[in-house]
Amino acid sequence: MRQEGNDLEQLSELNKYFTVFSGSSQEDVSYATVFWNSVTLQPPLESRLVSADISQRLKVAKNPQHCMNIDCESPTPDTRCEETLQSVYLKQQAEEKKGYMEMAKRREEIITLFKKQREEQIKKEMMSLPYKPNQCDSYQRPPPKEQPKDIQQDIDDVRALEW
Repeated sequence: MRQEGNDLEQLSELNKYFTVFSGSSQEDVSYATVFWNSVTLQPPLESRLVSADISQRLKVAKNPQHCMNIDCESPTPDTRCEETLQSVYLKQQAEEKKGYMEMAKRREEIITLFKKQREEQIKKEMMSLPYKPNQCDSYQRPPPKEQPKDIQQDIDDVRALEW
């Protein structure tokens, strides 16, 4: 302990000499010293002797005679633990089933809503059908316009060439 105290004193003495701020006020020097001392890097986690998140001790070895007696005995199942696990599993299954049933119910409601909207749309179209203009089923081409005689003569000449 005493050695550690001497080391800290020597370290603080060395820090005085290595932290040099020439031409600055004493207040600025003290602020800068505090800042640079706070920025010193901590050693990596692996190099620390004690760490909160790393198991520090090995498990204690069991008595070998005790282990042999346990090996010879047949393991007795813990029925209370199994019953608890079974009840938790059944509850989970029931909750999942309940969720699926709610989704199915919601789906059926949406389908009935769509059917109702479709029926209303059809009803509206049927009501407006008499007021719509008649549309012919097949498109009829308008009769061709009369072409001038020069163009008609050219058309006749081209047709004569094809035969």
